[in-house]
Amino acid sequence: MPGKTRKATGIDVRGALVPQPRWCSWLDSGPPPDPPAHRDAFVLRVDGGAATIEATAPSGHAYAEYLAAQLTRLHPAGIPDLVVVDWPDLDVRGVMLDCSRHRVLTVETLEAWFAVMGELRVNHVELYLETTLAHHGHEDVWGPRGGYSFDDVARLRLAAAQHHIELIGQQNALGHLEGWLATPRFAGLAALPGGYTTPDGAAHEPPATVEPTNPDAWALVAELVTNMAAAFDASPVHVGLDEPIDLNPAVWDAIFDVPGAPIPWASVDNGSFCVPLPPERLDQYADWIQRLRALPALDGREMVMWADVVAPHPELLDRIPDDVTLVEWGYEADHAFDARCARIAQAGRRFWVAPGTSGWSAIGGRLANMRANVDAALEAAAAHGAAGLLMTSWGANPSISDWPGYVWAAAGAWNRDRRPHLDAALDLAVVGSPDPGLGEVWTRLGTVSDLIEPTIPEASSVSEMFRSGGMAGIGLALMGMTVEQLDAVDAALREAAQRLANVAASVERDELAWVGDALRWGSAAARRRLEWSGALDATALREAHRRLCDEHRRLWDVRNRPEGYDSVARELAATAGRF
Repeated sequence: MPGKTRKATGIDVRGALVPQPRWCSWLDSGPPPDPPAHRDAFVLRVDGGAATIEATAPSGHAYAEYLAAQLTRLHPAGIPDLVVVDWPDLDVRGVMLDCSRHRVLTVETLEAWFAVMGELRVNHVELYLETTLAHHGHEDVWGPRGGYSFDDVARLRLAAAQHHIELIGQQNALGHLEGWLATPRFAGLAALPGGYTTPDGAAHEPPATVEPTNPDAWALVAELVTNMAAAFDASPVHVGLDEPIDLNPAVWDAIFDVPGAPIPWASVDNGSFCVPLPPERLDQYADWIQRLRALPALDGREMVMWADVVAPHPELLDRIPDDVTLVEWGYEADHAFDARCARIAQAGRRFWVAPGTSGWSAIGGRLANMRANVDAALEAAAAHGAAGLLMTSWGANPSISDWPGYVWAAAGAWNRDRRPHLDAALDLAVVGSPDPGLGEVWTRLGTVSDLIEPTIPEASSVSEMFRSGGMAGIGLALMGMTVEQLDAVDAALREAAQRLANVAASVERDELAWVGDALRWGSAAARRRLEWSGALDATALREAHRRLCDEHRRLWDVRNRPEGYDSVARELAATAGRF
């Protein structure tokens, strides 16, 4: 068959195409199938170097052009003759970007990312804007965080549309309003005044959920959702409604392992996390949904909400208005997507699935967990008729660690049955090069933590060593981690650094280098705490940490607005501990 190979790895270049084609004359036999009448379907033919495209809508035509561009990168001397017939599994192929919790991506970064996501055939992007839309009269909330003006949003909408991406905002409308409740004028709207504190006083969570019976709380939320709907012109408006934990402090007790506290979600499905509510709070939650759905700003619009409260309370499905899309989220490999999607589907409700990149829970990511999480979500979507997938990313970890998840989810949402080689796809679609390089390092860094046993639930062992200034290494050693395992981690990180040294300069290369250096520092800090062989002295650790902080700030300013960095810098500085 035509085509060259990635000689460094022996992977056929056709495995780099992302998404993979549903039918391709290079890979499939027999006559080409007829594409369905779908807006994104297309036929691409290359004959004697000339390409022709058949598509019924502009999006399908654009996706054929993106495919031709990838093929041209792989075959710069000319694309061999072929026929591709392609269409997606899921109508909505989405990505959610957290642009509120410290990391507020610049408009220029988002514009560049939209171009890459368009090539991945992502057609829906959400900006999570908990406190970072420029609501008039609330400059004290969004100003210090570097919020987006309405002009910024208009520019971003135009940039997204050029790549056939529906851009929407997400405004949480019950919980996750910490930034609003932290201001004196809104502090009285909290459902749990003063927030949650463990009985021993050792841990505290600030108030995050508004009191649903307070008319002033409703007035604030209605204003925020109305402004979000006005800023974005696409039909969907995502109102969040996830994790209203302050309505049931027993959930906080379980999260913080309060002695004797039961786990309220333990009996739901396989114990995948969710937020059960007391009966009186459940009634208030249902009424709140109905009030949001009735907002004039949402007339004729699609209202989208998370489904974690529905899981323990399936009776809610009869109380939620029909024209609401539910999003079943879960970020671990064993999340109960199948059971939860089955219940939503049996109720006849429109829904999406939402796995996660695993990039925010671990520096470098957790590649195995991410793949299993996405694949479980896609299997449930196929089995129960989901309308879409929303790949989520949260927090302020280096955004470079999210891209393997974006690529894997986009590839699966288009064609669940045929997947690309992830490292090759990262090089081809994200870096824009057909040659092996960054992709191999990307995926290697995402598997480094697998060299440590035991693992830390919902996190990466090596990443936690970095975050804790090595202290996590003590607990891991008590549970069985050996110096030989750390030796294997360090060897893998050295190999990654050596490969990066041979890759052309780019921001992505520098970001991956920082990830590798941070993980290596975490390993060194753990050795120091444990007094294991190969430990650096405290002076060397402090100096290496200072360099990490300096480089982190430089890279932060390349991608993000500066306003959110102070809190990130404090967290980063704290990792040095007592060295």
